[in-house]
Formats: sequence, C-alpha cells, structure tokens
Amino acid sequence: MKRSAQETASDYVGRQLDRIQVVLCGTSHSGNLGVVARAMKNMGLSRLVLVAPKAELDAQALSTAKHAADILHAARIEPDLSAALGDSVAVWATSARKRELQLPVFDARTAAQSICSDLARDGGVISILFGAERTGLTNQELASAQRLIEIPANPTYPVLNLGQAVQIVSYELFMAGLLGDGHAATVAGDVDEDPDWASMAELSAFETRLADALDRTAFFVRGAESAEEIAQNRQRLLSRVQILFRRARPTRNELAILHGMIRALAIEPPSLKNSRQAS
Repeated sequence: MKRSAQETASDYVGRQLDRIQVVLCGTSHSGNLGVVARAMKNMGLSRLVLVAPKAELDAQALSTAKHAADILHAARIEPDLSAALGDSVAVWATSARKRELQLPVFDARTAAQSICSDLARDGGVISILFGAERTGLTNQELASAQRLIEIPANPTYPVLNLGQAVQIVSYELFMAGLLGDGHAATVAGDVDEDPDWASMAELSAFETRLADALDRTAFFVRGAESAEEIAQNRQRLLSRVQILFRRARPTRNELAILHGMIRALAIEPPSLKNSRQAS
C-alpha cells in the first residue's frame, strides 16, 4: 500500500494502522478499557475488540477514555477468540512468558516493523492480543497466535500493566509506520507482492476438515487403550497441528492445495477399487 501524492505522512500511517485491531481478552477493570482506548487513539489505532470482557463500558471506562470514548463506543464485543479473529490474516500475542508454544518471539520494536511490512503488502486485518490483567493470555488463547511480542523491561521488575503494554506496542507501531526505512512513504520498501494470506476463519475451517479426516481413519486411536486416552491424543495432537499452521501462515492458494490433498486421500484409488471388485 503506497502513499498517494496528496497524503500527509500522518494520514498515510493512519490508513495503515486502521487495519490493526487491538484484542483484549477477559479484561476485568473498566478503567483499563478507558486507558487502552486513550493509548490507542494517541498512536492512531482505532479498532478495539473485547473478548468475553468481565468489565463493562460504564461511566468509569468512558471517563478514563476522555476524548477517546469514540473508540469504546465503536468497540466490538465477541464471546470468544474464534469470532474475534475470523477476518484476521495475522495474529500476534503479547506475553511475558514464552511457555512451550515454540512460536517466533519478537521484541516490540521488531514486531512493529514486521507488522507494518505486512500492512504494506496485504490488505487484511492484523490482530494483536492482550491478556487479562492478573493472568495474561492463557495457553489456549496463545495457541491462536502466529507470533509472540515480548516487551523488554528491567529484569528486577519486568511486570507491565495492561495500559502500559498497549501504549508501548501502539507507540512502536506508529513509529514503525512513520519512520519505516527512513521514509514515511514506505515501510519495508515498495513491495508489490501480495501474499494473500489465509484468514483465521479459513485456517480454522481447514483444521476442522483435517480433524474430521483423521477421525475417519481412526488416527487418534493408535496406541490408546481407552476412550479417555483417545480424547487426550486427539486434543494434544490437534493443538500442535493448530500451532504448526498458525506458525506456517499459509496463503489461500497453499491452503487450497492442502484441501485438495485431503479430498484426494478420501477417494479410493481406482487400482484398489478395481482389485476389490475383481475379488
């Protein structure tokens, strides 16, 4: 996405950042909703999604937001991450704990540069996940992400509150968009390639189809001695498959190839079919 001759640098950056959505999971304090809205508006972000919020958009939230109350009024409220991320082509998650997800980890500045590079190439929505105040993102929520954002801080006290985390990431995004490659007009150079990433909804649909195909072949039964073990195998393996595909980030064309493979595997080969008929 290139800057037109009539656009100011700030307008150009705003047009890019409009495709980033900040996703808050399980926020419990209404004041934090207002703080996040202010942090977003300061840095040109406008899309806010609240997933299963425990806090309400009450007077405290609106008062804390001040002139960013419009972001709260426009916020989407969704029951789960699946609904929140359906149209996203990339999902990043903020976490102080890398855990065992084996996802690529970026500091906030490098992450912002990568996100802005994607914005310059692709027209889709990019989501950034922030967890609940006390617990952060759960392992299940982190499994929806493709990349992790880590905010470096003083190791003797590295804990940031929700508002601080959103402010820092938002600032880095704004600066990456404004100063990318030393020019406001380009973020990662003039990139003409459009990767056409598959959306989260499309990835989820493929993963469901793959799971169904594996169920039909009794894949999860192998080595299991009880129904409970089968269920555990299924959950563990499908969770790893989900992480694999989120990390790989396939395009729509690549996903279509994978769909074709599953479809072909479900069809009995003519040679096998003929041999059965002959017998």
